[in-house]
Amino acid sequence: VLIVGRDWLDAPTFPAVWVFSLLTIGFGWFLLQPGLGLGWAASKTDNPWKARAFGLVAHTVFGLGMWGLALAV
Repeated sequence: VLIVGRDWLDAPTFPAVWVFSLLTIGFGWFLLQPGLGLGWAASKTDNPWKARAFGLVAHTVFGLGMWGLALAV
């Protein structure tokens, strides 16, 4: 709401929360995973593309949850 404004609560749109959820995955890819020794965006794992895809799906579900809650409010 701080980024898109209070008017967004009157008519929530999925693209706004989806962009936010995709931006949040950057923290995991470029801060958390390297800090855990997994490399940038899971590059040191056995199957980095699988880990990246799972992260994208998980954060998309996170975005859907935020959007659904905004619609319910």
